[in-house]
Amino acid sequence: MMRSKVLAVVAGAAVAAASPAFGAAPGYAADGPQPGIAYGWGANNFAQTGAGTAAAQYNSPQRTVLPDDVVQVQSGGRAGYARLADGRLLAWGYNLNSVLGNGSTLASTRPAAAVLGIGGVGTLGDVVDVAVHMESAVAAVLGDGTVVAWGSNASRQLGDGSTASVRAYPERVLTAPGTPLTGAVDVESGTEATYALMADGTVTAWGAVKCDGALAGTTPFATPVAGLSDIRQIAVAGGVALFRRADGAVLSCGGEARALGRPFGPLNSTTSAYVPAQVTDLGPGSGVVDISVGTSAVSALTGDGRLYLWGDNTQYQLTPLGGPGGVAVPTELVRPAGEPKIVDVENDNSPVTYAVRADGSMLVWGCNMFGMAGIGTTTIQVSPTVVSVPGRAFVSVAAANWDVLAVTVPAV
Repeated sequence: MMRSKVLAVVAGAAVAAASPAFGAAPGYAADGPQPGIAYGWGANNFAQTGAGTAAAQYNSPQRTVLPDDVVQVQSGGRAGYARLADGRLLAWGYNLNSVLGNGSTLASTRPAAAVLGIGGVGTLGDVVDVAVHMESAVAAVLGDGTVVAWGSNASRQLGDGSTASVRAYPERVLTAPGTPLTGAVDVESGTEATYALMADGTVTAWGAVKCDGALAGTTPFATPVAGLSDIRQIAVAGGVALFRRADGAVLSCGGEARALGRPFGPLNSTTSAYVPAQVTDLGPGSGVVDISVGTSAVSALTGDGRLYLWGDNTQYQLTPLGGPGGVAVPTELVRPAGEPKIVDVENDNSPVTYAVRADGSMLVWGCNMFGMAGIGTTTIQVSPTVVSVPGRAFVSVAAANWDVLAVTVPAV
């Protein structure tokens, strides 16, 4: 689950901030994204694109039936989520593992409705961030810095010590029995673990955390991840997690794959794939302001619009680099001179990469099996192609596997 979000940590308090990249994007102000209209496309057999009906798929962006004050969207594979300007959270689609948070354990398709409040009472409010990874656990940060979670608990990723298999409504994530986690400003979900960015720049995680040096076992309560400080952004997909420091360096851990972007040593070494270590060629001063990790490939965006790619190319994720194989270290994607600057990049758990540009259009590439590239066709392998919505500018996008959601504002 990931939407790109940049956070500034000032005097121990976290506030949303426009990075050099976001500063040029339509729909962003100093205090974060402005409310907009959501669009969806790709696979839609469970109405997950938000268009209101279940159709096989949409090959181009479709306006959703959601309210016109959406500030964040998240795609959970067969379910979708929208955070509204008033802090409420809507969920819709397929309720496998109770991911819709509506109190039901029935795996069925549901229309958009407000997520229930803590303990299943009332409606969840004051949501400032939400994260989901397919039909795993859903996590949300509240305005008071606490985190709530619901959905699957197969790897103890509800973070409250519970051994229940699923939960159908939000409960607080804990650091110990009876002690809620506090001080969180952002949250990112993987298949088996969830990571929270704290106001002091550290990272806390729970579930089957594979960035603590271990390959087995679970962490049932929120626990700090060693070796991480001054962090400003987290990106997670599958087992791989990446962490962007304030100085532009990127660290990775969680699995022995090219997505690590670095060589790795034995399990018990400081360069193990299962402890955070620096991605090759993206050190302090690299200017990285945004990171995203997909099904097996990673994107890193610098403040001046340069984009670096690495990982595996099993689903054409690295098509723009021109070769059929994977890339083990960050490699710059050179674009033609004069193209609009890329200001945001997203490929969370998706074989398609989405690059929002300063003019409000979006560049896409990768595997288009269910039309999730949004280019009007189902051509399987897509080279960089521009997607736009007449009269609208893309602000942010959230993808997952075979479908995608995006927030738009009026084009300037």
